[in-house]
Amino acid sequence: TDDMFMGLPFLMLAGQYTSDTALRKKLWNDAVNQVFLFNQQVWDSSAALYQHAQFSERKVKMPYWSRANGWAIWAVTEILLRLPENHPGYAPLLKHYQKHVRSLARLQNKKGFWYNVLDLPSSGNETSGTAIFVMAIARGINHGWLDKKEYEETALKGWKALRSVIEPDGTAHGICMGTMCSEDVNYYLSRPILDNDSHGLLGLIAAGIEMQNLLKKP
Repeated sequence: TDDMFMGLPFLMLAGQYTSDTALRKKLWNDAVNQVFLFNQQVWDSSAALYQHAQFSERKVKMPYWSRANGWAIWAVTEILLRLPENHPGYAPLLKHYQKHVRSLARLQNKKGFWYNVLDLPSSGNETSGTAIFVMAIARGINHGWLDKKEYEETALKGWKALRSVIEPDGTAHGICMGTMCSEDVNYYLSRPILDNDSHGLLGLIAAGIEMQNLLKKP
């Protein structure tokens, strides 16, 4: 799922800024198609969550790593931001995003965080995934993709949790360091949790921007 975030927003931005309408259509179609091609490999439809990765030569059950789901949903929101609503891929992509959000919202814990492995409380609270989910949910409310009455409390609760791990000097705690993939959940449980790891800071900034916009709304 990391590759979804690394590649698909670029395709959308390249399409947005080109003056070649045929190229724009090609790039945007590719971005939408890639989501559903990724879904064939790493989306677990029964849980409505992403597995971190998948082997090409054999299928295994991979953990639902928090940040992996974050990269995927962030990429999807970047597509929805730019894709015309009359594009044939818009409605199915929006439906997929909404399904993912529903599943994520159910997994938010009482403190407002999401666990490092989403369905495993013993994996502990994790900041980067929580930040991306707060961003993606607040963005959905801000752009009318989600019902504010249904999801605002989820976003607010998550934002409160994030504020609790940010020091006055800007230090951000609780970010899982860069992580490869494994079918062994113990690998994820053993990953170091760091302060100010770069994998979490942009998500925190993006969450802050979307929450500021949300809180401005009447």
